[in-house]
Amino acid sequence: MKGARVEFEGSRTFDVTIRDMSEGGVKLKLGSPFALPKAFTLVIHNPNTGIAEKRSCELRWQRGDQAGAQFTTVEIQGTAPGVRPANLRRPVAPT
Repeated sequence: MKGARVEFEGSRTFDVTIRDMSEGGVKLKLGSPFALPKAFTLVIHNPNTGIAEKRSCELRWQRGDQAGAQFTTVEIQGTAPGVRPANLRRPVAPT
């Protein structure tokens, strides 16, 4: 499970939890039951790399605070300054 944000209508946003994700889609748990729009953008932040991934989605089903959506496009946004996967660990000193 990881946190994400649903964006729609230009500036409306809601925090959600990703329950399951595949190449083609995602299952979401909403913080509270609200009706998701038919099309929205899912923003998934990776705190380890600073990379934010934006995926355009089409709602396929919703039951209460659970929803399933199909991905339609993917957009990767830049990295945080000085953060790269290669320098997240300290080198091990030779023994």
